[in-house]
Amino acid sequence: MTNHDAMLASPEAAADLLGRLPDLEQALAFYHRHLASRTAIDLSVAENILVFEHSMQKKVFEDIKLIPETSIKYSASAGTPKLREQVADLLTLALGATVEGDDVFGVAGVSSALECVAFALKGRDPVGPPLKDGDLVLLPAPYWQGFNWSFEERPKLKCVPVNLPTTGPDRYRLTLAQIKQAYRDQTTPDRAPRLLVLTNPHNPLGVNYSRALLEEIYTWVLNETDMHIISDEIYCHSQLDSSTTKFTSALALDAYREQPDRVHVVWGFAKDFGLSGFRTGFVVSQNTAVRRAMLGSDDPSEATHPLPWFTPFDSLKTYVIGELLSAPADGPTSELYTTYAMREYSKLLSASFRTVRAALDAAGIEYVHHEGDNAAQFFWLDLTKYLGKRPDHSHEEDAGPMSLGAHGLDPDEERLFDYLRAKPTEVSLLPGGVMHNSVPGYFRLCYTARQPEEVRAAVQRVGKALGQLK
Repeated sequence: MTNHDAMLASPEAAADLLGRLPDLEQALAFYHRHLASRTAIDLSVAENILVFEHSMQKKVFEDIKLIPETSIKYSASAGTPKLREQVADLLTLALGATVEGDDVFGVAGVSSALECVAFALKGRDPVGPPLKDGDLVLLPAPYWQGFNWSFEERPKLKCVPVNLPTTGPDRYRLTLAQIKQAYRDQTTPDRAPRLLVLTNPHNPLGVNYSRALLEEIYTWVLNETDMHIISDEIYCHSQLDSSTTKFTSALALDAYREQPDRVHVVWGFAKDFGLSGFRTGFVVSQNTAVRRAMLGSDDPSEATHPLPWFTPFDSLKTYVIGELLSAPADGPTSELYTTYAMREYSKLLSASFRTVRAALDAAGIEYVHHEGDNAAQFFWLDLTKYLGKRPDHSHEEDAGPMSLGAHGLDPDEERLFDYLRAKPTEVSLLPGGVMHNSVPGYFRLCYTARQPEEVRAAVQRVGKALGQLK
């Protein structure tokens, strides 16, 4: 046993480590990797194992035998010109709009991409007034909790949830009116929101925003405010074959073509391609301040070092992702593997969605989903009717796994979260409170984190456990 293993074997040391992890999703991933029993299933983490196990390992990674010498030396911080062109070609297919390699900038993950854009907009000549400390970022809520780290910790902006309705026929539906109201509510004589962030497809709701809605929002923002818009499109390939609201990238909008300088897209390989551990992200922007921040400038009047120097698209990433982007699907004359993989991924995703949805229906577990909507990689579970309930006497509730420091949650939501994690259920879901949901009782289930049959078994365990709450 290594010293690290011995440290993890101590419940006290493990609890101390978990308590210091700043994010519940990270803590759950650590817990399930190192401390949970083999029967425990983590469906809280936004990961995708479908593509790797289906084809990527065989068609790409088994052919990577040796890291060449050039890939152990310094590389361009924002990605080599060749890599940026390859990513531009991939995104041109995915986003339905021409993407130029000169407008693509690589960094170590989409979190870093968001932070770099924020710093760039605080710099010199960003188109409109520079952002400053304390400026407001509007985010339709629920939203991915990492936006708070990306914008608040170092750029010193402030995230403001735009709470979507949680009741009625339009619950969790975004409208322009909601964004306008939030903008008005946060506007004072001295300050107005400066940044709007839209995640499309959405995390955790999984939906695609319609082209009509996006045109409305972008037209209003670009013509009536001085806000910039960041479109997080990291789930753009995660499309169900049953979705009738097709994905529309910000780059494909008429409003964008008229005013491209205040719209910035981020994407990465973590979700669609299932390479979350590689920390690969990209900014797509025509803004000159963003370009200067990402590539640096040797102009004596504005000498700057590239921001990705601190979170670089390093030489190892450049090599591995370059191999992925150039690999053929089946022989040297076939289509690119990435094209094949994303076509197959849609089939895998759709089959997994149907399997898990049938399991949820059979278990009587409610979720937010309208027919024809996309679901990206998630089910947004509505467990509100179980809040405050306790197990009946036939269920011997385990004392529960060690605390993961789920601070700030509604007490009933936290108890339900811990109840499902405890034996014999041992299934982790992400509480909605972590994602700034305005009411307790909603949980995110990532149905791509395990193979469909494993997720179905986990849903059955959850259904049984919920049935014992009275």
